[in-house]
Amino acid sequence: MKITKIKAPVKGQISTYFIAGDWHIDHMDWPAFDIMLKTARKFFKNKKDRKLIINGDFLDAAHLMARNPMFKQWIKRSDGMDDYFIPTSEEELALGNRILDLLQKDFSEIIYVEGNHDWRYRDFMAKCPKDYAYNFDYRLKLGLTDRGIKVVNYNKWLDIGDNLSITHGMYHGSTCHKKHYEASGAKSVIFSHIHHVGCKAFQVRGNTHHVWSLPALCNLNPEYIKGRETNWSKGFGVINLHSDSTFNFNIFQIWNNKLILPNGKIIQGNQGG
Repeated sequence: MKITKIKAPVKGQISTYFIAGDWHIDHMDWPAFDIMLKTARKFFKNKKDRKLIINGDFLDAAHLMARNPMFKQWIKRSDGMDDYFIPTSEEELALGNRILDLLQKDFSEIIYVEGNHDWRYRDFMAKCPKDYAYNFDYRLKLGLTDRGIKVVNYNKWLDIGDNLSITHGMYHGSTCHKKHYEASGAKSVIFSHIHHVGCKAFQVRGNTHHVWSLPALCNLNPEYIKGRETNWSKGFGVINLHSDSTFNFNIFQIWNNKLILPNGKIIQGNQGG
């Protein structure tokens, strides 16, 4: 099991990471995105103190999903690559680059934890004709190496200090928090993937660990949901890591394009795009 590690800060200092997952940028909620940026600026005046973990599914890649009717239609055609898969990918990746440009204006460090939707690009790249493969290399097309953005592969772990593990998400269902805890090797865990807030506590030999699921940064009623009710919510989290690897974690949920801070101040999100 591959693990990427971030060390705890030196004594007397605190490292802070904003964390947001399930962006699905074709369906990204721009007011929620705006609120996260404004919150980071409000909490930290100096850019060097602002760090961000993109916790998977930054991309959506619906056009690369095998059960998508458009995929089934175009994959059989000789012009499918040139007329559908490549231009649709280019459009999404251009939007991804624009969003990353905005993020890098506000955050000094970004870590990209790959999600199952991001992974669709790598899966399609591995299966398509070799002459076309580079068109679906999302890491190259987003310039992640050139941007200095570290990538954690899908279903791998990012350890923050000694007590907290982060992954995009491996499990759904009523036992997903427990399964992530067990898969982590008995650490506290933050995961995304299920688009809603949840927390369960576990105790082993006197040590209490928590497993949190994060809200999403996408629209709560994208077209493919077809108006069905969900338990999703919008928002992001903030991790404060101490030098002894203890940490505090807070989740900020966004309702009606507003975030109300503990002091009662309101941060209003503006529509972008």
